[in-house]
Amino acid sequence: MLNLTLSIGLSAILLVPIGEIDKKVIQVLRDDLNKVFKKPVFIGKGMPEPDYAYNMKRNQFLSTAILNALLKQKEYAPYEKILGLVDHDLFVPELNFVFGQAGSKAAVISLTRLRQSFYRLSEDQNLFHQRILTEAVHELGHTYGLGHCENTRCVMFFSNSLIDTDGKGSEFCLSCKNKLQKLSTHHH
Repeated sequence: MLNLTLSIGLSAILLVPIGEIDKKVIQVLRDDLNKVFKKPVFIGKGMPEPDYAYNMKRNQFLSTAILNALLKQKEYAPYEKILGLVDHDLFVPELNFVFGQAGSKAAVISLTRLRQSFYRLSEDQNLFHQRILTEAVHELGHTYGLGHCENTRCVMFFSNSLIDTDGKGSEFCLSCKNKLQKLSTHHH
């Protein structure tokens, strides 16, 4: 039995709510990611609010600090990839904000700027879920070794703004899809 859990764990994606995250968001994302990556997706034990990552001067949270915290959790280690979800605005020092950030095993995305209400527009749940999926797939794509793509319709296209995010959607172009297949089988 033990081997089975380990082997499932190895090629599975773990979603980690960090702080307060709407349960529905996580469940919808789990089902959607399962369809995209054709791998088991599990919801892990949540982590507390990332106070350690807060930058008072910027009133934002440092995404790198959150990535490191995810990697330090022993119980997340067996999973092939870890995706943390935060509902705080994220930044890296050289940019005003980031939608997310990825390393080689873990990634983190922020829900904050994916909501219409952030831009003083009326909420749209479908659009919100679609944006979360697009960002999640994009950052997970990086964890598998995919770089940014030139194709504006590909999920791996770099989003400067939500206009790019909404324009590209959550699908890989053919060339990235092929690369992903090579890269994700290559790991085992």
